[in-house]
Amino acid sequence: MSAYIGVVCGSVEIGLVIAVAISVLRILLFVARPRTFVLGHIPNSVIYRNVEQYPNAKHVPGILILEIDAPIYFANASYLRERITRWIDEEEDRIKATGETSLQYVIMDMSAVGNIDTSGISMLEEVKKITDRRELQFILVNPGSEVMKKLNKSKFQNHLGQKWIYLTVEEAVGACHFMLSESKMNPKKDGSEGWNNV
Repeated sequence: MSAYIGVVCGSVEIGLVIAVAISVLRILLFVARPRTFVLGHIPNSVIYRNVEQYPNAKHVPGILILEIDAPIYFANASYLRERITRWIDEEEDRIKATGETSLQYVIMDMSAVGNIDTSGISMLEEVKKITDRRELQFILVNPGSEVMKKLNKSKFQNHLGQKWIYLTVEEAVGACHFMLSESKMNPKKDGSEGWNNV
């Protein structure tokens, strides 16, 4: 529409410039503010979907599941760190209001994260520190091969622990449920040893 107005009011060249500029701005906005979601469990399935888009998707007690739908770069790392921190705050507030099981795990589904740079890895390290301070376990799900290479190279994978990286959200949630039930039966165990996901 803007390109059409540019052509009508000016020339074809002006219309093209406007169209290209708008496209570039949209791409930059997408990169700087990537789509991110809180996932919930669809009852009677192994599927997890955006709780805002799917009203029947239920929050999993004691677990916050997040999904990032874009590469993690310097342009969006700060935004994502702030957004993740806000989600944790909001989830803890929601739990207090509803009286549900206290938050124990933060799962980040990275299936759609095609790439990550050093700023993105620093963001993950900061999120790990935030969750550690709150005595929450940070878990990654399905980082792609390129992302895994960079996590290995940066030693973040060692810092997080291989046992806290899972192939699917369902596997990660299953491990969390197992550890939550173990900690209830044996309160002295905090589940920090993880679950064998290999």
